[in-house]
Amino acid sequence: MLFRAVLVILLISLKSSKNIVIAQHVPNNKISFNTVQGWGVKLGTELYHFGEFITRKKEVEDSWKSAQIESRDGEKLVQSMADDIRAMMELKISAVKRIVEAAENMAFDKQNEPIPDDYQFYNSKEMEDLLDDTITTTPEPEFNMENWIIRPPSKNARLEQNAHFSNIPVNINITSVHVPTNVYAWAPEVIKGVHWSEGLDTHFINNYQSDPTLSWQYFGSSTGFMRHYPAMKWKADPVDIYDCRTRAWYMEAAASPKDVVILVDRSGSMTGQRRDIAKHVVTNILDTLGNNDFVNVMTFANTVEEIVPCFEDSLVQATLGNIREFKLALDNFDTMEIANFSAALTRAFDLLEIYRNNSGGANCNQAIMLVTDGVPYNYKELFERYNWKYDTPVRVFTYLIGREVKVADVREVKWMACANKGYYVHLSTLAEVRERVLEHVNVLARPLVLQREKHPVVWTPVYANITDPKVADYLWEQRERAEQKERFMSQRRDKVLFNSEKEQNRRWKITQMKQGQYSELGNAQYQLMTSVSMPVYDLRHNESKCASKF
Repeated sequence: MLFRAVLVILLISLKSSKNIVIAQHVPNNKISFNTVQGWGVKLGTELYHFGEFITRKKEVEDSWKSAQIESRDGEKLVQSMADDIRAMMELKISAVKRIVEAAENMAFDKQNEPIPDDYQFYNSKEMEDLLDDTITTTPEPEFNMENWIIRPPSKNARLEQNAHFSNIPVNINITSVHVPTNVYAWAPEVIKGVHWSEGLDTHFINNYQSDPTLSWQYFGSSTGFMRHYPAMKWKADPVDIYDCRTRAWYMEAAASPKDVVILVDRSGSMTGQRRDIAKHVVTNILDTLGNNDFVNVMTFANTVEEIVPCFEDSLVQATLGNIREFKLALDNFDTMEIANFSAALTRAFDLLEIYRNNSGGANCNQAIMLVTDGVPYNYKELFERYNWKYDTPVRVFTYLIGREVKVADVREVKWMACANKGYYVHLSTLAEVRERVLEHVNVLARPLVLQREKHPVVWTPVYANITDPKVADYLWEQRERAEQKERFMSQRRDKVLFNSEKEQNRRWKITQMKQGQYSELGNAQYQLMTSVSMPVYDLRHNESKCASKF
């Protein structure tokens, strides 16, 4: 672009010179050959020197004068690199194994220990830096304190910037706990896990001391909380949407790969809030899928249609790009007509059977997710024909939508799930969708949990450490809208000040500071990373948790 701009300037200058020459040769109204040749030589010379200056040709040539050519054995070179990578990976895996072993023993030994009434822990979202004088506290609204349970405040810690952790203020002597917005930190199962998992601090610290190249270390629980090392203040703007249970390192370690067909009822009764809840259910199901999973979303009334037409008669890998296409398409279906459940279930079973027989897709678990507001009956004959005679290879999960549902609907929809090794959920509000949808993860993890012996090591693909890559488009759009509005209003108020070099430099610095505000840990620089994780089995309750390390 710079070369093109300079070239345009030179051509403009040439045009000006031409006008002058023409003025000087008005009597003859001709331009001599020598004159044009001079222009060409001058233009060529200037472009040549300009190219040398931009490309730094001389400096590049001088830098290679001392270079020497040496013969290398390519096979040995690749083998040496492979050995280094293998050693690095084995070092990370051994660190995760130590956390897994410690977590399983602690969960077994300390699960039922009583929790003191004055128990405190380091809550990542509530803890404050003891050396930070700029702490501001938002005044709490007044509540009726009758029957109000007073909870101890979060512990606070001294945080210091650490170059190894992207200059984020951290404390490398302790861990802290992140609890998702939709999870109550003092719920019995949550606080019990937070309490016994404190013993993991020693193992996190020892891992870091043994291998200083380690980055963040996590322990994620199926109840929602995540203990991370080192401790830090969790920052999120405008709200915290992070949930470790939807991250690739958790999902891929907690459950085996799977083929999923999501069936969404678009009959005439699925309007208003029911339609909104159904869309939210599908969105949250998609959020639990990873690169090892394959999926398709179909809507059905009188006919069955893929919500993304180009994914017809296929299961596509649950990459971020494909998930985004599904989510965008959720806004495009209309509710009408009467639901043909027989056609929808038959279409789903046929598609899964094709992939099962041809060893396509995930080549592991298979599931049908049915989202509806009611069924006329349980379609037992379909399950006998397509599922039971093959020893039930497909699990069926049912999501019943709506407040006012018939008892018969509940009975039949629940039977469809239970008779096919699945799970039944009744949803009447948007607020409960995320937590209830995540329950299917534990069901799909049952084969892995029941054997309790094998701990598969899972390496995630390279990903960006943003809070939730599946909503990255939304976050970017919201931030861009706010920024563009602010710039427009500032320019209208004072055009001279807005266009000044000082103001533009100030805005550039602010933009640099804001980069990464939606990162994995709230305020880190935008980075690419990979994670290694392993499942942690609760030997007493058959629940699956997950340990991870970057």
